Amino acid sequence: MLRRAAKFEVTLNPTTQSLLDPMSAEPRQFLLDRALDEAAAGMVPGAARPRIDTAIDAAAPAVVDGTLLVSGQEVMQTWEAPLMRALAQAVTARGSTVLEIGFGLGLSAGFVQEVGPARHVIVEANPRTAEVAGQWARADGRRGVEIVTGRWQDVLSGLGRFDGVLFDTYPMDETEVDEYVMRDATFAEHFFAPAAAALADGGAFTYYSNEIDSVSRRHQRALLRHFRTFGVQIVDGLRPPEDCSYWWASSMAVIVARGPRRA
Repeated sequence: MLRRAAKFEVTLNPTTQSLLDPMSAEPRQFLLDRALDEAAAGMVPGAARPRIDTAIDAAAPAVVDGTLLVSGQEVMQTWEAPLMRALAQAVTARGSTVLEIGFGLGLSAGFVQEVGPARHVIVEANPRTAEVAGQWARADGRRGVEIVTGRWQDVLSGLGRFDGVLFDTYPMDETEVDEYVMRDATFAEHFFAPAAAALADGGAFTYYSNEIDSVSRRHQRALLRHFRTFGVQIVDGLRPPEDCSYWWASSMAVIVARGPRRA
């Protein structure tokens, strides 16, 4: 089966008879058309990514020209500020409780603090970055901040439930890149179940996706396995530096999920 788009064509060659044989010709063509449309809509610019030679939580971080570099990875850059503001505002209300996974340069954490939560827990896997986060937390005007050092997989169960959960971290090693970036619908997918468990009834969970102004059907199905509803907000006009190796788009999707489905 062949499908041509404006700039390329795709051929589907099934390797098993059980995949498409039960369908008639029209549904088969529909399936291929839909898959191609979603693939084209999700295309984003990007550069070759350096391999993670030392695990992110074991490597020494450095800040260079507004970029947090860890193990050769551009973990966070200051151009992301509008995106981080949208994440923070999506899950924070004055007097609420907020859990943030990943400190980075402290961009989203600063926007969370501007709203004024009663409790603001930040989990940071890299010990050196966590030290910087601790210094940041002790600055005047910041209230209710708790810095927890370690991978979220190791510390989350003892932190309780929160009104808002913000996920913005990075693959720790090449195994996580393979499993959660290349194979999942979105990198945040492996955190969906823990996020639902950590979220209070009526709370909000947020993260961003580089799917351009859309969320794929596979992505939506993954969300709805763990949450009853979700919404998408678009942040436009993002412009990273020329040498950025992120897989980015000028319009990024901020996903906000609510109504955790309890096991």
